[in-house]
Amino acid sequence: MMGKLIRRAEPHVSAYPEVVDDLTSSLKRRNFLVHHFWRERIQEVITESSRAKMCVDLKADCRLFTQTDERLTERVFDPLARKRGITPEMIQAQYAKERREALKRYEPESFTYEDDSI
Repeated sequence: MMGKLIRRAEPHVSAYPEVVDDLTSSLKRRNFLVHHFWRERIQEVITESSRAKMCVDLKADCRLFTQTDERLTERVFDPLARKRGITPEMIQAQYAKERREALKRYEPESFTYEDDSI
């Protein structure tokens, strides 16, 4: 899915080689994490020092993904949104609305077992 999404975004990001590089690196790292990380590194959870090294590596992944998101947003998404009349306030309001709806939908009471008819 992420690869398809990046291909669809290509016309918008091709003018920004650093964003293309970020997306390519993020996709490669994401694929490794999803498909190979635990198979290759599960033994490293045994010792505290190897767990610490694994955490350092995962924090570097977080920085890569955050940097990719920030550059993509700043250089590609924000200008496209502005051209379409979408303001940061509109985006924040939509995010808040969706978050409220998700919290309402998944609030803890909905997971209780008080109803014997289940």
